[in-house]
Formats: sequence, C-alpha cells, structure tokens
Amino acid sequence: MKERENMNTHSATPVSPNEHQTKEDDLHNEESYPKGNKFVRALIFIGWLLLAQIPLVTILFIYSFSLYMDLLTGTISTLIFLLLTTVITWFVRSYYKRHTYEHPSKFKGKDIITNIGWAFLLRLIVIGMSYLMLFATGSMQTQNDKFLLGDMNANKPTPDQLGQIFPFIVFVIVIIFVAPYLEELIYRGIFKETLFKRSRFWLPFILSSLIFASQHGLSNWVAIVMYTLMGMIFYLAYHRRGNVRDSMMVHMIHNGVTGVIMLVSYFVLLFG
Repeated sequence: MKERENMNTHSATPVSPNEHQTKEDDLHNEESYPKGNKFVRALIFIGWLLLAQIPLVTILFIYSFSLYMDLLTGTISTLIFLLLTTVITWFVRSYYKRHTYEHPSKFKGKDIITNIGWAFLLRLIVIGMSYLMLFATGSMQTQNDKFLLGDMNANKPTPDQLGQIFPFIVFVIVIIFVAPYLEELIYRGIFKETLFKRSRFWLPFILSSLIFASQHGLSNWVAIVMYTLMGMIFYLAYHRRGNVRDSMMVHMIHNGVTGVIMLVSYFVLLFG
C-alpha cells in the first residue's frame, strides 16, 4: 500500500520549468531524418518555391491594374485573390506539418525579445548594404524593391495615378504577413526538414540562404550579398529552437517596417 502511495505521489509531482525546458532541448537535439525519396522531395520543394511566388505577383498585378478597373471589378478580383492565397497557404502549411520532425514550443518573453533583436540587426544590415549599393551602383534599391515598391527616383504619382485602396491594403498585408509566412515555411522549414537530417547545419544554412537570395533578384553583387545575409539571419532565427515561427516573426517585423512606410506614403499621396 505504501509503495502505491509513493508511486502516486511521484507521478503527481509537477514538472519544473527547467525540467520542461530540458525536455524541449532534448527533443530539439534528438536526431531525426526526412522520410521518402530525396530526389522527389527536392522536386516538391522546387514546386512549392514556384507556387509561393503566385500570391505576391498576383496581388501586385491586381493593384497595378486596379487603376483601370471599376470599384466592383477591383474588389471582386481582390476577393478571388484572397481565396486563392488561402488555398495555397493551406496546402503549403499542410505539407510542412505532415513532414516536419521538429516540435515547436510556445513563445516566451525572451524568445520575442531575441527575435526583435534579430530583426533590428537585419534592418542595420539592410541599411548598410543599401548605402554600399548606392556607392557601387548609384541606386539604393534592388531590382526586387523596384519591382514591388516602384523606383524611388521616379516622379511621385498623383492621386489619380494610384491604384484602388482595397487591393493596395491587401498588397501590403501580403508583404508583411503572407510572404514571410510562406517563405519561411518553404525556405527554412520544408527545405531543412525534408532534405536534411536534424543535425546538419552548415549545408542547409548556406544553400537555403543562397536560394533565398536567388529568388529576390541578382541585379548586382551587393544585392546578392544583402539577400544572402538576410537569408542567413532568418535561418539562424529558425535554427535557434528549430522553430520556423521564430524566423516568421523576424521576417514579419522586418517587412512590417516597409509595409508601414508604404501605407503612410500611399495615404499622404492620396489625401495630401
């Protein structure tokens, strides 16, 4: 009877935060391997890579041509886009959840602070590389920035040259939230966890960063270095806990700065 009481007492003993953290660390450090044929998984990764380009390109197209649409057409086109993007996001997320070998833990205060620190470091890198690009090429913008945001050296558009508000707001939401979500699932999560075992670091770290750079414009060597460094920061944020949500947060904070500037600029031009 006493032995049974001792067993019950032991099982009811609460787990301390340190013990819980140790278990999370053990899960993160435990070796795991991707399942299935590596060649097939690589082809699937490329497919997701191409599919992830659709939302941003599509909403940019809708916004650009909303200038020539009536309000109803622009609104319906944007709603159809939102439905399409939801479907794409669901497919990518479902594939990742079926194939991940990580066990994401919840955010704690120190994790949020760390991610904000990564995002701040990233902004410093981008600012520094932008001035280097200005010195090397005469422009602070990459081709990717010009494609998405327009040429900052061009004449500012007049209010009647702006696209409709609804497509524009959705465009900004895609830049801040949707693009980082999909890109981190694919470039970090799916790439690492379907092509490499958990203990591999350097090869996926370098390759994923180079692939990320290649998808954001190779207009000059400064842009290549800048986007590669960005990819490395995102990967380090992901690798710290094996949690793709960390790199998503860093990416969203970084893009959020651009998104806020875009919103302010749009409404200043519209009502100024």
